[in-house]
Amino acid sequence: MNMKCVINILLVVFISACGGGGSTSSPEQNTVVVQPPTTFTGVFIDSSVEGLRYQTTTQEGMTDPDGQFIYQSEEEVTFSIGGIVFPKVISQSIITPLEIFETTDINNLSVINALRLLQTIDFDGDADNGIQVTQSAHDLFETVSVDFSSLAFATQVDNLLADYDGFYQQLISEEMAVYHFQQTLAELNNQESVNCDATHSSVGQYGYFESLAHGVSGRAEIIDNCTIKVTEFYYDGRGPKVNFYVGQDHDYTSDNAFAISREINGPSYENAEFTLRLPNDKSLDDFNTLSVWCVEFSASFGQLQFTP
Repeated sequence: MNMKCVINILLVVFISACGGGGSTSSPEQNTVVVQPPTTFTGVFIDSSVEGLRYQTTTQEGMTDPDGQFIYQSEEEVTFSIGGIVFPKVISQSIITPLEIFETTDINNLSVINALRLLQTIDFDGDADNGIQVTQSAHDLFETVSVDFSSLAFATQVDNLLADYDGFYQQLISEEMAVYHFQQTLAELNNQESVNCDATHSSVGQYGYFESLAHGVSGRAEIIDNCTIKVTEFYYDGRGPKVNFYVGQDHDYTSDNAFAISREINGPSYENAEFTLRLPNDKSLDDFNTLSVWCVEFSASFGQLQFTP
């Protein structure tokens, strides 16, 4: 789902009825009219997450394609996927894994594990267009409970994902999950235009991928202080755990190198376009080269250097 649509949804408080459960009577007719309770609409977001089961004291159901759920004021809400139950949280207009685990730390282990789970079970494997939790995911985890704070979380979940009929049969990487969530938070906080002017000396630099494997080709240009645009992109999609990676002078194994995209394994790409956003704590000073980088084998399938 387009995050601007999510933001527009959140600008409006959805009230299904006015009043607070009182009653009025008509002396002439001696009748009592009971006002229905006031309900509100909240949104669960990693991207918008469709198909999460939710339950409050008065409401229950599945989040809709926009990630929306219904609640009454001051109710706690519980979200679940099969037998996997997230901690209760006070209902509010926006709920993310940060609210679920009562933290502001995006690198909190429970938050990361929740992000990995949600993005992995997204049926089409593309969290950028929204996350869809299907009935098959609920069935897969029907008899399972997990500890999101456990170091053994990945092992337990991976054992089940081998039988999943969605895009992934193994948990996506921590880096991929956190990167996607950072982009979501940036859009929610309207940070697209913050610190993204075109003042850096590297803005306007570009390059063409040198093809090293899997038919990689294309062009990349630095658009502003935190955005790279990839165009005319070709890649057969056959590598495992592949991301766009940046580094200094093609050193992508350094601790200073980092991913700037979700994993792009799976589908093939023909004349595709990507808009790549730098993580909040990174800048154009941190790199001068870009690679289609296979993390699992530390191999570059194609790379370029940004030049004027």
